[in-house]
Amino acid sequence: MATAPIMFRRVTIIDIAGDNWETSFNAKDYHITFDVPFDSDMTPNEITVNIFNLSKLSLGRLGKGMSVTVQAGYEGNYGVLSRGKITSIYTFREGLDRITELKITDGQDVTAKKAKKSETFKPWTRSDIIIRKIVEMMGLRLAELKMPENKQYKKGYVVSGNLISHLSAVAKDNGASVFWKRGSLVIRSLKEPTSEICFLSEETGLIGSPEYFDEEGAKGYRAKSLLQHKICPGILVKFESRTSNGEYRVRKGRHINNGSEFVTELEVV
Repeated sequence: MATAPIMFRRVTIIDIAGDNWETSFNAKDYHITFDVPFDSDMTPNEITVNIFNLSKLSLGRLGKGMSVTVQAGYEGNYGVLSRGKITSIYTFREGLDRITELKITDGQDVTAKKAKKSETFKPWTRSDIIIRKIVEMMGLRLAELKMPENKQYKKGYVVSGNLISHLSAVAKDNGASVFWKRGSLVIRSLKEPTSEICFLSEETGLIGSPEYFDEEGAKGYRAKSLLQHKICPGILVKFESRTSNGEYRVRKGRHINNGSEFVTELEVV
């Protein structure tokens, strides 16, 4: 039997770790499906992973709060799609299969987190100093901070009450957005692409032609490709197609493995 081309050898790996147990579920050994949405706001996305016919021992060891990393792609070209925590576990039967559905929060829901006490910054404090302190007050780790500006607040700044509102406001003042990227907190401008570039054409996995949209004050294209693990908010995508030839920035999308499709849907502006 002929060997399948490398780009079509699909890879899916689900790494799960708790305080007293960790393991990996590989699509070589298990039937696994997933739905991994991504976007450019601070609200954590809900990831769904289905693992078929787990042993009772493995099922008994799974628990809420465990860390999950979802990796996918093709042999020689796969990577992390999401990092998060299990929020629910549901097992059900479908025909002869026993399916375990994991709901996973990508990032942390800190939308209601408030300052325990007010934090006052002296006049002319730089924005990056304020941002780093707010992130510390939220108990988070900042993976990336890259703003077009770094304004100084000449009258100083007071942080009290809801922390995410302050974080978003200071970031916006400096032309940046706050969002989760593969489970990590990122503050950067979506107008400035990351150093990564993804070339999409029929030869590199583009499915069909990008479709133009103009809605809610945004203009761009929606497209679908074979699964591209690198695609995430802010990454630069270069299309070569009949309807679009040019460079655009990703603002949202999803990675999907439903058993038949193994694709990335994306929206670019």
